[in-house]
Amino acid sequence: MDNKKLWTPIRTKPRQEKKLARYCTANNIPYYLPLVQKNHSYGNRKAAFSSPMFPGYVFCRINEALFSKLQLSNAIVYKISIDEQSERILIQELKAIRVFERMSNSCTIEICPELIIGTPVEITRGLFRGITGIVQCRKNKLMLIVSIELLGQNAAVEINASDLEKQ
Repeated sequence: MDNKKLWTPIRTKPRQEKKLARYCTANNIPYYLPLVQKNHSYGNRKAAFSSPMFPGYVFCRINEALFSKLQLSNAIVYKISIDEQSERILIQELKAIRVFERMSNSCTIEICPELIIGTPVEITRGLFRGITGIVQCRKNKLMLIVSIELLGQNAAVEINASDLEKQ
């Protein structure tokens, strides 16, 4: 059994990223949970909170023994197998993510891998709020073209990804 500790992506149960991070802290296991600031409006109230940049993932520096210990947290689905070469690539990506994380305080960053062509979505903000449609294509990283039905006709609408929610 290899005892070398490698940075490893850990897939968590839904909404368990911060629980796993607390478990890692309590057990002195190095981890990285990239967070972004999000703002929400609830009627007249506004709230700001930190949310995982990559929902469902925490990056931990572990070996097999520490992974067994992590499983006791009851927050893990599985780990992604990684070798030393793929760890080097992962570390470079994590460094880039850290830059994005620092930028999230001064600008909006949205990670929306689930919004692919053909995905049913609901528009959550703006003029078409509450209307459902289908993602037709991406215009760029933040803007999508969504097909919605209006008066029995299809219309293609350009919408910011942060204004959509996957159905």
